Amino acid sequence: MSEHNTIPAEADKASALLRAIEALVRLGGMLSTLLILFVFALVCYAVLNRYVLGVPVQWADELTGYILVAIVMLGAAEALRRDNHISIDLLSSKLGGRGQLFLGILSNLAVLLLAAIIGWSAWKSILFARAFGSYSVGYIEIETWIPQVPLLFGAGLLGLAAIARIWRLFIGSATQ
Repeated sequence: MSEHNTIPAEADKASALLRAIEALVRLGGMLSTLLILFVFALVCYAVLNRYVLGVPVQWADELTGYILVAIVMLGAAEALRRDNHISIDLLSSKLGGRGQLFLGILSNLAVLLLAAIIGWSAWKSILFARAFGSYSVGYIEIETWIPQVPLLFGAGLLGLAAIARIWRLFIGSATQ
């Protein structure tokens, strides 16, 4: 098999891997969206019970807080994939192609580092909470490691999204 035949096959494998990563990131975004709708319904239910029926739902605020963490962490990777995050282009707009490439790689490496730090911290917190057997102190008595799991998954998705963006930057620079 000649080298010319293996390069397209490797490019196809890399492209399939990028598509798989992006599909996982999209799935995280979809779950985040569904959780937003769930929290909306939960808040409506809690407001109805409190102000119309006069029976407050004691656990709604606590559950909303737990779900909010999942919403943010699962949605962050999708926001990065779609380029919907906050960026300051004051410097990057003045740079040429190579400078923008360098800045793009640098910024995505920073996101990857942040995702690694969050993931490592979440992992250590989950291990500690499981070993210690701690429970939350609110109306919902739940083992504290359970609401921490979305931090770990979200950090993983964010890291994968950053890797995919870096890979796409390299592919784009190689074709120019």
